[in-house]
Amino acid sequence: MAQAAIYSAILAAGVIFFSAAVAQTDTPAATFVATQPAATQFVLAQSSDPFSALVGKRRHRPATRAKRITIERYVLASDDRALLFEDYSNEARIKFLCGPDDLRFDCTIDPEDPAAEIYLVKPTRGPRGDLIYKNAEGDTMMRIASYGGATVFWPGEGRGLAASKSFGDDATLRLGFAEYATAMRRAQAATAYVSAATGAPIIFDLGAAPTTEHENAAVLGDAVIRAANGVKDVADDPTGARIIASRINRVFFAPATAPGIELDAGVLKIRYVPGQDIDGRPSSAAVAHFLEETL
Repeated sequence: MAQAAIYSAILAAGVIFFSAAVAQTDTPAATFVATQPAATQFVLAQSSDPFSALVGKRRHRPATRAKRITIERYVLASDDRALLFEDYSNEARIKFLCGPDDLRFDCTIDPEDPAAEIYLVKPTRGPRGDLIYKNAEGDTMMRIASYGGATVFWPGEGRGLAASKSFGDDATLRLGFAEYATAMRRAQAATAYVSAATGAPIIFDLGAAPTTEHENAAVLGDAVIRAANGVKDVADDPTGARIIASRINRVFFAPATAPGIELDAGVLKIRYVPGQDIDGRPSSAAVAHFLEETL
C-alpha cells in the first residue's frame, strides 16, 4: 500500500511538473518530453494519461476474425431428400442433392458424375422477419423463419416443403475438378436429349479442345448441363419445343471474360469464364429466362 501511495504521488507530481513546464514554454509537449532525461521521460510518459495508473495498460483488441463459412444440411420432413446451404450473409449457395431414384435432369444426364446445380441466391427480409432466398431471376428457393424453421422450394415442386436441419460433414459448395472428357461426355448426352425433346437436331458444340493436358474444365462441364437444362425446361412445353426446333440448331460454348447468353443465326451462344466457379457460367434459370424472352 505504501509503495502504491508513493508511486501515485510521484505520478501526480509529474503531471503538475509537466503541465507547469509546458505552460512556461512554447515548445510542443511531445518535443518537451523528448528533451528530458530518460527517467523524467518515463514518468512523464506514464503521467500523460493519469487514468492509466488506475486501470493498468490499455489492451488492444485483436483484429476481427473473418466469419467462418458453414455448410448446413437440411432434410425434407416428407421424405429423405436433402439439400446443402452455404451462407455468406449477403448471399448464399444452395444445392439440392441427387438421390438414388432422383429423375431430375441434373442427376440423370451424366450417370458417371451426377451434377446437381449449385444455386447462387440472395436474401431479402420478409414481413415477419423471415429470410427469403431468391435467385437472380426472382425465383424463391428457400425461406428460413425467424424461429429457425425452413421451407424449401424443391426444383420441379409446385409448393414449399418443410425441412429441418440435419447433420453431415459436407464439403464447401464449389465445382470439383473435371477433365475435358467430362464436358465432352455431357455435351454428347445433351445433344441426344435436347434433340429428342424438340424433335430436331440440336448440337452442343464445345469448340476447340484445350491445348494443355489435364486442364480444369469444371466450369465448361457445368455450363453444358445448365444450358441443356434451361433448354429442356422451355422445351417441356410443346409450343416451346416447336419454337426451339425452328430457331436453334446449335448450342455453342465460348470462353469469355464474362458469362452471358446470345442468339444469332440459329446458334445459341453460351459464354463462360474458366476458373470462376459457378459465377463463370449462366444458370439454368438464366438460360430458360433468356429463351422465353427472346424466342
